[in-house]
Amino acid sequence: MFLNKNTHQKQQGGIALIQVLLITGVLSVLALFLTYTAKEQVTIAQWADDKAQALVNVHSAESSLLFTLLTENKTPKTDGSISSNNADITSKWNFFAKPFELDSKVTAKIQDQSALLHAQFPNRNNFIALIAAQGFSLSDANQIFDSLLDWQDIDNIPRINGLEVSLNNVVRNGAVPDVHDLMNINKMTPELLNVLIKNTTLYRKSTFNPTNSSIELLTALTNNEIANLIVDLRDNNQLTNNAFSELTGIYEGERITFYPSNFINIELTSKVGESKFLKNITIEITPYAQGVNNPINLFSNRG
Repeated sequence: MFLNKNTHQKQQGGIALIQVLLITGVLSVLALFLTYTAKEQVTIAQWADDKAQALVNVHSAESSLLFTLLTENKTPKTDGSISSNNADITSKWNFFAKPFELDSKVTAKIQDQSALLHAQFPNRNNFIALIAAQGFSLSDANQIFDSLLDWQDIDNIPRINGLEVSLNNVVRNGAVPDVHDLMNINKMTPELLNVLIKNTTLYRKSTFNPTNSSIELLTALTNNEIANLIVDLRDNNQLTNNAFSELTGIYEGERITFYPSNFINIELTSKVGESKFLKNITIEITPYAQGVNNPINLFSNRG
């Protein structure tokens, strides 16, 4: 009887020990889960804080850049002078979309819109030259260009090389609202579309500024060797108007200027920790605006 009682007590003790171990295991798992959740929440909170800081950085840099655009000539300073806080924007900026640091927190790209081809009112020679430089025959380049015109005009009469309908048999019969709309043009390829998106715009006036054009467009207007030489001189702030004309045979005139226009696209990027904020705007700067005219006209805003 004594042995049975002792055995029973040992069994109860074993069960109690198992229960304690189970409870300890459950509590340990719960503690681990709460710890992981807490760390995850802290990480998410840090991301949100970093994102907010990146947004603040971009907003501050945008204000400084817009003020500088309104008050300074759009030419880089070459005398090496910088402000006391080493943040003189005019000593760093360019208008051909080469990234530069506004400060230690924000990187900027500025693209002069007059250096691009107008998607709604394209120059035939320049546009066809850009298409042909991507490996298309002159015949195909003419077909794509005329199809672009047919896509946007208000009639239903195709040009000799054109086509009034798109690849999806849809007719625009109006100005393209966005350069991505070029995807509907006859004979368009993804590769050509990417080149045209980079080199066309809806926001420019009649003058064309090839000194700020991309290497693809410069190559189309000249050749690969000259285009690379121009880009090299430009990147090192050594390209003069005379040098550009001597290399390309392109001179300033009624429709061509070598000074950045007031129509510009700005891309600002700030990365804080693992968070990044990007803002892209296309604007017109009017430093001497009066009356009802605004000094800054916003055309597009993303970010």
